Amino acid sequence: MTDSGKNDPLPVKSRVGAEHSARELIDSLARQYGLQADDGTVSKEFFECFGENHEHADDGRFDLSYAVRAELPRDEHGKALRPMRKKLEAEGYKISSYREEPALMDAKGGGDKFFVSVETYGRGNALVFSVETPCFLPPGTKQQQVSALAPDAVPVAPVDPRLALMEPTGAALPPTPFG
Repeated sequence: MTDSGKNDPLPVKSRVGAEHSARELIDSLARQYGLQADDGTVSKEFFECFGENHEHADDGRFDLSYAVRAELPRDEHGKALRPMRKKLEAEGYKISSYREEPALMDAKGGGDKFFVSVETYGRGNALVFSVETPCFLPPGTKQQQVSALAPDAVPVAPVDPRLALMEPTGAALPPTPFG
């Protein structure tokens, strides 16, 4: 029986560690063009992780959404993306979206498998750097196993007990494969 990877070991990182890694990535990208992120614009939120098919576990697993802005004249946004793109590609990120006006770059990968985005913010002069982390398990926590159907299992619809209370109303239907 296989669980299709549902119970593969999760990477382990604390919330503080995840936040530090996200900010470290953003700061390293900003430095590629001599920028500094504005700490007053930080937006961060931790979320409970759910599996691809909405599986849920109670072991403390989490992911993080982290964003911050840096001021830069709008006409330099596209030029600023170029060295950032080179850095991400050198670190194993795959660029999935890229344009210079208005600036937009999306990438995923690296050692931590982060999703990172850099884009022009509204009509102003700010670039927004954002990072979405994968699901992490807190250090020292035993990973809860999530149940999975056997690969050859046929989903069975539960029988509604109210159907047994109904009287037959006509000719009997031929039996179905489910009873």
